[in-house]
Amino acid sequence: MAGPAGARRGDAGVLTVSLAGLRAIEALATHGSMTAAASALGYTPSAISQQIARLGRDVHQPLVEQQGGRTTLTVAGRILAESASRIVIELESMSAELQAQTETVTGTLRIAAFPTAARGVIPAAMRELCLAWPELEPRLIEADSHRAVELVARGTVDLGVAHDWLAIPLALPDGLQARHLGNDFSDVLAHHTHPLADRASVELDELADESWLYEPGSVAHDFLLNTYRRSPHPDRFTHIVSEYASQIEMVGAGLGLALVPRMGRGTLPPTVRALTVKAPPLRRIYGVWRTPTGRRPALSAALGVLEATCARLEQER
Repeated sequence: MAGPAGARRGDAGVLTVSLAGLRAIEALATHGSMTAAASALGYTPSAISQQIARLGRDVHQPLVEQQGGRTTLTVAGRILAESASRIVIELESMSAELQAQTETVTGTLRIAAFPTAARGVIPAAMRELCLAWPELEPRLIEADSHRAVELVARGTVDLGVAHDWLAIPLALPDGLQARHLGNDFSDVLAHHTHPLADRASVELDELADESWLYEPGSVAHDFLLNTYRRSPHPDRFTHIVSEYASQIEMVGAGLGLALVPRMGRGTLPPTVRALTVKAPPLRRIYGVWRTPTGRRPALSAALGVLEATCARLEQER
């Protein structure tokens, strides 16, 4: 829901404030700096500063001050920041109810999606949304799965696209709901000279003594830790590589194995083999939203398109 064009005290003394300003000051309180707040909200630090300055004019009090080269909140700023999240949720709930009455798919829909979904699902889904509902403006923030859920919980985005593994279910904070959109299988990628490279399929237990490329804290890393928890190996995880595209290049150079999902993977180089895993690791893809916004038509439309897109791409893979 867009904030008021300009908030002022009315004749009856009622105070109205900018919704964008409330989001900005809550982000500043949460992240501790203009730069970090801007990164969380997908804006520039200058834009965040302007939104907070405007909010200060709305309430006729300074909300930030400079201390030792850092931007900190004043007492009034802290009061607003503490109330901002609750106010934003209430306003979103009201807006969702109003839009549900008109059944209109309009406005800005902010979506956070993990990288492979941002590459393999979101472009096709966004294109369909824009063609079907020209008055809807979807905006993407790429973030890892855990971060996407966090951004939804904080009100930074309206919809998160997240995933889990069967062995590690998705954990949602209070006030969030999720809808299963589809599934994505993962393969073990190995150098073409690996002893198992020509096998039709492998068991993960056969790779218990191998070295793996990994991203610390990722869901894939958690899955491997869970898989091999009974067979400790001090050198199991070697190179820290966050992006799957980089992991593929490292595998192609013979520097380890990688567990890489099929979604958004693209064509592999000739030096890399994809080994199908018996009882393959399965990622479940979810759409996540705040409960008060559940009746918003734009949210329902996006979830439906994302689910249909996931189903179509899953068949193609």
